[in-house]
Amino acid sequence: MNLKEFFLTKNDCFKKGLKMKPVGIMVHSTGANNPYLKRYVNPDDGPLGNNLNNNHWNNPNITTCVHAFIGKLANGSIATYQTLPWDMRGWHAGSGAKGSANDGYISFEICEDTLTDRIYFDDVYKKAVELTAMLCRKYDINPEKPSVICHSEGKTLGIASNHKDVMHWFPSFDKSMDTFRADVANEIGYVIVNYPSLKKGNKGDSVKTLQIGLNGFGYELLVDGDFGVGTENALKDFQKKNGLTADGICGALTWAALNKPVKTPEEISVQNAVKDGVITDADYWLNALYGKTAVSRENLKALIDRYHAVSNK
Repeated sequence: MNLKEFFLTKNDCFKKGLKMKPVGIMVHSTGANNPYLKRYVNPDDGPLGNNLNNNHWNNPNITTCVHAFIGKLANGSIATYQTLPWDMRGWHAGSGAKGSANDGYISFEICEDTLTDRIYFDDVYKKAVELTAMLCRKYDINPEKPSVICHSEGKTLGIASNHKDVMHWFPSFDKSMDTFRADVANEIGYVIVNYPSLKKGNKGDSVKTLQIGLNGFGYELLVDGDFGVGTENALKDFQKKNGLTADGICGALTWAALNKPVKTPEEISVQNAVKDGVITDADYWLNALYGKTAVSRENLKALIDRYHAVSNK
């Protein structure tokens, strides 16, 4: 991914500098026929080209700001520019009846063109998938709704203003946010789970699947397909330990948490090495951690030993 860091330091959002804990990702598109990054990101760094109108977003008194843009450089190639720190609160979603996605959602804009160019769409769509996958890995975000959404979905969920992006564009090229989330999941090797909501009193195979899943995290439930008090208590404990609402109801977010594999001590060491920034080949480590390369147990141990040697941990 061609990712360049270029913070919009003159934008009032950047100056305000509020921090947030990233919990989701919101996809936007600009709503204007101008695919060039320089329309929004300037001054010129060489590849961008100069915005002669000076109407870019790196100016004071701009009421919006996102974390990244995807679009064309001056030479016509596609790039991604990060414009805010990922953990800085952006100004991108507005608000709805249930609050604002500004509080916790990383945002990026895809620069729109005429909305008819298949080649351009495929290029920026691919970059958007890659960026979202990278952020899901970095912040342990599952690539499902409502964690990964577009602006129009945010409106439906009550956490964004009334915009249509990106669903006025994606369907023209046989894409939707469902296919986008599936492509992100495929990029990071995540299996999207679609099981029914379960609570005490339910019976059947789905309850057995839940019980097996909980047992995989150290609980010792009888796998009988009967959602009783024991299953409910184990589920509440699991939800509490994973930062979920401990209501004893197994919904989409709980299924997603159950779907995440238990990290081995080795995997935790690799993840900490990346977070600590003591290595230079972070992509290799991330690929190893998330199964994107064929790394043997011995090679993984060598990586861990290197981390401990460098960090003295």
